[in-house]
Amino acid sequence: MIGPRLTLHSMILLTLSGCATTSQESISVIVDAQPTPVVTAAPKQKIPETPIPSESLFPLLEAEFALRARDFDRGMVLLADEAVRLSDPALARRSLRLAEFLNDADRATAMAIRLSELDPSDGAAAAAAAGWLSRTSNTVLALRYAELAMSLGQSVNVAASLGNYEQLDNDSQAAVAEAIGGMVERWPADDQVAIAASLLARLEKNYSLAMSLLQPVLERSPADTRAVMLWTQVQLDTSANDPFKRLRNAVEAYPGNQELRLQYARLLGSEKDYVGAQAQFSVLLEQEPDNPELLSTAALLDFELSDYDAALAKFRDLLAIDARVNEAYYYVGRIELEREHYPDAIASFAAVGPSREFRDAKARAAELLAETAFASDIKAFFEEQRRQFPSAAEQLFLLEANALRDWEGESLKTYDRGLIALPDSFSLLYGRAMVYESEGAFGAMETDLRSILAQDPDHAATLNALGYTLTNHTQRYEEAAGLIERALSLSPNDPAILDSLGWVYYKLGQYSQSELLLRRAHTAFPDPEVAAHLGEVLWLLGRHFEAKDIWHDGLSRVPDHPIILEAINRLGAELPK
Repeated sequence: MIGPRLTLHSMILLTLSGCATTSQESISVIVDAQPTPVVTAAPKQKIPETPIPSESLFPLLEAEFALRARDFDRGMVLLADEAVRLSDPALARRSLRLAEFLNDADRATAMAIRLSELDPSDGAAAAAAAGWLSRTSNTVLALRYAELAMSLGQSVNVAASLGNYEQLDNDSQAAVAEAIGGMVERWPADDQVAIAASLLARLEKNYSLAMSLLQPVLERSPADTRAVMLWTQVQLDTSANDPFKRLRNAVEAYPGNQELRLQYARLLGSEKDYVGAQAQFSVLLEQEPDNPELLSTAALLDFELSDYDAALAKFRDLLAIDARVNEAYYYVGRIELEREHYPDAIASFAAVGPSREFRDAKARAAELLAETAFASDIKAFFEEQRRQFPSAAEQLFLLEANALRDWEGESLKTYDRGLIALPDSFSLLYGRAMVYESEGAFGAMETDLRSILAQDPDHAATLNALGYTLTNHTQRYEEAAGLIERALSLSPNDPAILDSLGWVYYKLGQYSQSELLLRRAHTAFPDPEVAAHLGEVLWLLGRHFEAKDIWHDGLSRVPDHPIILEAINRLGAELPK
């Protein structure tokens, strides 16, 4: 049993300094490394001890052991709960730093506010509260804490609170304007306040005020990146003759200011001045040749400008330093594809791991294999890919089936193998059902679609697909209508479902309802198939000129569209040449 002399202060010191284990030292380093400033005790000042309430003793011990075991999430939950329960700034401060390390926005916000309440003299706590409230889009409250922090002598990035200003309601915007106006009156020479006020003026499209507020900041700090960039944005807003003049001059005057040059390069890129951006990134890379972010952006600019030699060199530099590997392999593949080095392109696409580039890389590799190799090569490629990336097996089966669609029976075999490995995959069942439909095997298609609905009766896409198939290939129109009506209730205003329902109502002889639904579908999505259906309904209602106009519009989008042409021939209609 732990004796009654154990105190909250000694409990905190147990973790911050008292343990000699490697894992505990790592935790202390990680937590102490967070950027939130901490108010520390003066040297030799005796810190008053706060006895631990009995109900808090076990949770605090559990939190410490969780942190030693590197179960940071569990430790965070326990510490935050006790920081709310106990009125101890040191515990709240430690909870805040841990929440920041875990990037737990909600708890970091709560702990920063709690610490500010417990220690009203802690300007860093108020600044942290302002920052986290800004990140969680609580703009008005963020500004209150920003003002408190500034009154305690703490510098605050006030402009960060305006990130969601345009999404605020009128009352909140008025409160924000009042708060920033009060700060301007109270701290007229503070650059942070002036930048925030200028940004607010720009958001309100008061460009002359925005520039007048920035001018003193730029006189005091001509290389202030945010001020210079905001000035440039206002110049662009007002279509100034040379909007980049001040920014360009600042970059030339302060060549070692990498942040300023980086923002200049990015802005040039956003304005589609890729050559100018490329030149600035070249300078940045001379200063930091192994910076992954700079290498990646510069390589993408080279690629955009079709400077493939330069791009390839930079992407290979990224691979050499093991940074942004998937992106680098993807673009190396794209470059080799442009150069018609197909084996090298396939090898690079094959090396791309799960990422945003993954699907396109594998699809491009499959397309190349389909054009240059045999079905067996495609199957071997995807078999190896699934061995390397088992978590992406479903997606790889789908890509393989699509790549093999021109080889008779091979696509269906791929789906069969995929469903042996992943029997509950909706995507594979749905994909195989579509293959069955293309081959006229409507019974097998229905079986697969009903397998999906057995697992998820509210799968709107499957309800619609089954209903539409029954409409087109059977006379089970009432059953089809029920399925599609249910799909529409689950996904209102979906143009594909509106089209399906309008089409089945046409088959049921409900022409007025059919026309209304098909018009809604055509307005939302003027697809030629929808045009074929709407035109047929209008033709049957005797409105031949309207029908021909709809069909003509559909054919203008997809000439020789088979469904439109079939309807025209079947109904004996003739379109003007």
